[in-house]
Amino acid sequence: MAESGRRTAVIMGAGPAGLATGLALTRAGWFVHVIEQAAVVGGLARTLEHDGFRFDIGGHRWFTKKDYLNFFLVELLADEMVMVDRVSRIFFDGTYVDYPLRAGNVLSRIGPVTSAKAIGDFVLSKAGQRINSKPVVSMEDAYVAQFGRTLYELFFRNYSEKVWGEQCSQLSGDWVSQRSKGMSLLTTIKDAFKRSDGQVESLVDRFMYPALGFGRISERMAEDIESGGGRVDLGWRVMRANHEGGRLTSLTISDGGREREVSGDVFVSSIPMTELAQCLAPTAPAAVVEASKTLSYRDLITVHLMLDRPQVTNDTWVYVHDPAVSFARLHEPRNWSPDMAPEGKTSLVLELFCEAGDGLWQRSDADLVDLCVKDLVDRLHFFERREVLGGFAVRSRDAYPRYGLGYKDAVASIKGCLGSLENLSIVGRGGTFRYNNTDHAIETGLLAARNILGEDVDPDSVNQEQEYLEERRVPAGRLSSAVA
Repeated sequence: MAESGRRTAVIMGAGPAGLATGLALTRAGWFVHVIEQAAVVGGLARTLEHDGFRFDIGGHRWFTKKDYLNFFLVELLADEMVMVDRVSRIFFDGTYVDYPLRAGNVLSRIGPVTSAKAIGDFVLSKAGQRINSKPVVSMEDAYVAQFGRTLYELFFRNYSEKVWGEQCSQLSGDWVSQRSKGMSLLTTIKDAFKRSDGQVESLVDRFMYPALGFGRISERMAEDIESGGGRVDLGWRVMRANHEGGRLTSLTISDGGREREVSGDVFVSSIPMTELAQCLAPTAPAAVVEASKTLSYRDLITVHLMLDRPQVTNDTWVYVHDPAVSFARLHEPRNWSPDMAPEGKTSLVLELFCEAGDGLWQRSDADLVDLCVKDLVDRLHFFERREVLGGFAVRSRDAYPRYGLGYKDAVASIKGCLGSLENLSIVGRGGTFRYNNTDHAIETGLLAARNILGEDVDPDSVNQEQEYLEERRVPAGRLSSAVA
């Protein structure tokens, strides 16, 4: 129960977005009650400890275009932060290609004949856009428009379909411009001539990272909520969101054996939007429920390996496009922070994308570990089998919102319904069905708190810009966004 005289905010989900709202409201004097289904805070951005090794789920780097979010993180974690030099590459046909793609590096790897074809396709693609002005609808349209068909087929089609489980022609192209940097000589020339007015600053060549794992961001926010008198309940799932008269009145939550009611003045949800729409009581309009069933999230299995060797690669991430390899991406936690593995040893996290309940999802941890080790040893030749100390798998539902063709109409229908509940805010990647990074998630949470406290701001405006996320233009002489 809330303390006498304090207003109560009930937060659904203890990921970065929900916890950011809760922390801001705690600092404003509210009683905050966080409900989380998992046994730990952090959601997909959590950190696990196993036999002296620390593992992030998939690996997350901190970068942002907004200085105040950098300051928020530094104030939260202070001397826990380290700076990491990013090295990300694609493992392609037995060699490495830089990612994001760099023209010279790519062309030197694919040979002169394919390079000539790629350049020709790129020129034709740009010319075709000027002549035909064909709208970009699908993910395939977006990649071909940005890179040409040859580079799309070589570097993007297989990987995208491996990650999303659907053909690129059946997925929306909305997010491509934010997450894939186009190769444009015109852009390069323009940037060269604008050095006097400003410059393009990479946000991820070097980035901040908590020394003990990315989950420390969520852990610290939860600690501050509790030290401020709030409550974080783990292992409880929202079963019903009860509403009356255009307001949420309470949540019915369960730990698998018991049910209880949690009431509050305001409610904030970072749980999957589809799940919230389907647990409203009374039930949401049939059109809204149907819209929620047309949306889907991509599920994720991470396989965590512990190795008796000091290092496997020098990369922060390696992308593996080959459809014959079980995983799509790997990262080596020690390359992010030496505190993530015992001295003289290292580890890997392999990401396998799937659908909850499918054949891959149902395989045992031992089978999944063996599958990944076989690929790493026999196909990629990264290490020897005798160096494997052990491993385990983690299954994460609703990891990534999947942008199918026409998804926007379904999202708008659900948001219209949820928006009619005047004391409900939705935040975060799952809660808003938007492929947000952690800085976006935290920003939605902070903006939701400001709204609750009486300001007129729009959390839904976060990450709406159709521009590349990993660069920003800054005035000449301005300090970098990276905080040393």
